[in-house]
Amino acid sequence: MDKVQETRSRYNSQEYPHHQSCPSKNDNHKIQILKLLLASFLVLYFELVIIRYLSTEIRIFAYMKNLPLIASFFGIGLGMVRRSPPKVLWRLFPFIAFLLFFQISFAPLLNLTHTPFPAKDYYVYGTKNISGMKDALIFIWVMSEILFLTVAFFLVLGTIVGEQLSCHAPLCGYGANLVGSLLGIVTFTVLAFYNLSPFVWILLGFFLLMPFFYKHRAHTAVFILLVAMTFVNPQASYWSPYYRIDLHELPHPAEWSRPSAYELSVNHDYHQKIVDLSPQFLSRFPHAEPNRSAVITYEFPYRFVSNPGNVLIVGAGTGNDVAAALRNGAYHVDAVEIDPVIQRLGILYHPERPYDSPKVTVHIDDARAFFNKTKKKYDLIVFGYLDAHTLLSSFSSIRLDNFVYTLESFREAKNLLKDDGTLVLAIASGGTFVSKRVFNTLERAFGIPPHVYSTGYDVAGMVFVEGEALKKGPLSDFLERSGQLYGYNDALIATDDWPFLYMASRTIPVSIACVLVLFLYCSWIAVHKTLPRKNFMDRLHLHFFFLGAGFLLLETRAVTEMSLLFGSTWITNAIVIGAFLLMAILANFITSYRPVSLRVSYSGLFLLLGLSFFIPFSILEGLPVGVKILASGIFVGLPVFFTGLIFSRSFKLVANPSQVLGINLFGSVIGGALENFVMIGGSLIVGILAIMIYFFSVISLPIGGGK
Repeated sequence: MDKVQETRSRYNSQEYPHHQSCPSKNDNHKIQILKLLLASFLVLYFELVIIRYLSTEIRIFAYMKNLPLIASFFGIGLGMVRRSPPKVLWRLFPFIAFLLFFQISFAPLLNLTHTPFPAKDYYVYGTKNISGMKDALIFIWVMSEILFLTVAFFLVLGTIVGEQLSCHAPLCGYGANLVGSLLGIVTFTVLAFYNLSPFVWILLGFFLLMPFFYKHRAHTAVFILLVAMTFVNPQASYWSPYYRIDLHELPHPAEWSRPSAYELSVNHDYHQKIVDLSPQFLSRFPHAEPNRSAVITYEFPYRFVSNPGNVLIVGAGTGNDVAAALRNGAYHVDAVEIDPVIQRLGILYHPERPYDSPKVTVHIDDARAFFNKTKKKYDLIVFGYLDAHTLLSSFSSIRLDNFVYTLESFREAKNLLKDDGTLVLAIASGGTFVSKRVFNTLERAFGIPPHVYSTGYDVAGMVFVEGEALKKGPLSDFLERSGQLYGYNDALIATDDWPFLYMASRTIPVSIACVLVLFLYCSWIAVHKTLPRKNFMDRLHLHFFFLGAGFLLLETRAVTEMSLLFGSTWITNAIVIGAFLLMAILANFITSYRPVSLRVSYSGLFLLLGLSFFIPFSILEGLPVGVKILASGIFVGLPVFFTGLIFSRSFKLVANPSQVLGINLFGSVIGGALENFVMIGGSLIVGILAIMIYFFSVISLPIGGGK
């Protein structure tokens, strides 16, 4: 205990003069715990806010989400190691916060939203490719500046956590840190559930930050200005758990008394139109746009299937495909849409009111999750334009819609078709490698090449047809594109193990790799100046470093696996991350009373990681929902429980808990970087890397550490 007392004594001394000292022994212990809970809450809460807000307003971060994630981890870790920011940084903190959130909030006005993106090997929407030195410099500047501000912002927050953590015994402080983090996730999840806007996110965050800055009037004034800035910035938008959604009414014929079309964009990119294609409207205004051009796209499936019985529409959106099915005599329509706000806008604004029909059943769900749940057979399955504009989560390089276009997904859809059923799939990818990959994946799933058409509605739009409709032969009045796609390298078929539809090859995109290497290099310099090499290379510190890297890899894998089982929904992500923290809290609680041997904990961990290669999550698909939730929770949670036992057992007697947790977060930075290798080796490589990392954590234990 001498080392612990020495650490706390140094912390309370003048070595850290510009930061508040630890509360004295006379202070209420409950108040101290509450401060640590609040500080930990704010770190996790602001991390989620910035990652979500950045990817919405500055589009390059929608496809590089784990960069802000590891930047925040690094900033928090650096702050906890230092436990005191540089004087200049402390004084400038409110201005750093203001500059960061100002650029995000006003990104469209500052021309930051569609910053050029080096995307030749990575298909993205809306953002133009870098075409010259000027574009390249803009990309580098925006990435560097935003990541620097993110690190600086979280460095200060990390010092607040480190300050409070150093006032408690290691396991007590770590337990409070975990509980505060869990509350941060729960709070942001609730805000997402109620579709609240960034103004509420920021207002709540900086209001709760005030107790740590109430003595600094200048800081408080800037925080108030920052919140006011977000409120003043006009954003007549809807905020779903996935997107910022903007809806604009389009001009309609003067003789028509109500709107006939709307344009809907998500995260500042075009997403879809709401169009009135009713016979009443088109008979009076056959040349009205965009209605006239949209007829071909939405009526196209019924050139093959007239008077369909049961129709399944995945990516139902605001209801255009649903309205088309009803106009063509569908007996019943199952409309699957992942975003509840987009579907709700269809209820409110679609001129034909398709969602009001008693023939329509709405399912707010992921397409793959619905495939696994339904027992129906369909005459027609329509994949609408459900191309995603964001990643599944900040822990994963997988986009929201990736698992919809895999071989396994198409086989599941095929099994839902009647013997004479037809599948029609539309995707806005033009003649790129994306279309070629979809072509080959459908061919592998159905055993016969699909017919592919350009309807002319969207230059980039292509429609794939499979099933019974192929017996009718190609349509002569549409441009048939199958010949342009046939024979492409079918080694690049998308699967659940490698679902990267929008990547040209099995490689880390150059844009991501270059920025990542540069960030890691700058991070290493910062760590080297903050923490002496001999200190960082201490065996115990290396042990915690590897535990941090392994934990993030486990989290990444769990998000991916659970998304396959329950769908790529925001709820799945929140549950996985929350479950991880709950398991860590449980392990910390057990260790506080009866520590478990590291040998036992590591044996359990490696056994479970090994079994995961032979017992896939897919074996749980046929179970009843309640049993499946429980079984999958155990499946995902047990490895985390054992890592929690290892961490808490090792953490129990450390002399400097703040520094050790900071080093653990440095490991998470490396884990986040290693996650990108999934784009080369698929999901399997994440499990292999996790085993390797945890093996390194074993051999880095101090002598006798396994006892």
